Amino acid sequence: MISYIFYFAAGTIAGSFFYTLAERYSNGKMKENPLNALFSRSECPACGKSISALYLIPLVGFFISRGKCTACGNRIPFIYPAMEILYGLLAVIIARFHGTDLLSFFIYLIAAVSVTIAIVDVKTMMVPLSLNIIFFVLSIYPVILHNNFMDSFYGFLFLTVFFLIIMFIFPGAFGGGDLKLYAAAGFLLGLEMSIVLLEVSLVSGAVFGVIWGALKGWSFRIKIPFAPFIAAGIIITLLFGDTIILFYYRNIYRF
Repeated sequence: MISYIFYFAAGTIAGSFFYTLAERYSNGKMKENPLNALFSRSECPACGKSISALYLIPLVGFFISRGKCTACGNRIPFIYPAMEILYGLLAVIIARFHGTDLLSFFIYLIAAVSVTIAIVDVKTMMVPLSLNIIFFVLSIYPVILHNNFMDSFYGFLFLTVFFLIIMFIFPGAFGGGDLKLYAAAGFLLGLEMSIVLLEVSLVSGAVFGVIWGALKGWSFRIKIPFAPFIAAGIIITLLFGDTIILFYYRNIYRF
């Protein structure tokens, strides 16, 4: 139990960084001055004053300040601690289902970057190339560890070709950023797990699209950010892909 508290706390610290990173991608600061955006202190979204170190402590700082900027008194959006909690829970889930070794650390970073990409896509309808590159670089260690480069190549090739065909048949259905994220995920997961990712992301995206279209008066021309469904598919596949594949073999493929 104590170890999970530690993982949660560490995850909230990482979450504070990753959500701030997502915000700075979304508001254009990463494009204007990447180094400054990476290393400058967080600011109040209302008055722009730098937040002191005490109030930067994940969750604790928010509740000490009662959710308000100490300089101007404006409320800090609750999304900040909510995202810290999300990244903290992600750390606990990965520790619970994947372990606590070096590979699990890389899995957490990959999952965290996936969530960050999803947040940026929701806010801007764009997937930054640099985050896709970071995702790909983080994938190199798990691929080397599993020592199955051909499987990684097949996964990369399968998802790349599949979505190139989809984008040719249905122009505008997916963006170039989605394609690059799928390609990097295929490299990480390999062929078999890429099929699981494909199913999870497409089914969840389709279900959400139908519900969203119904809420908008059946206007299915409305575009939705798809990276959140890819990110969810990546995380689910990393954690439970083996179990899903085994279920298929036992209950579906045998027929």
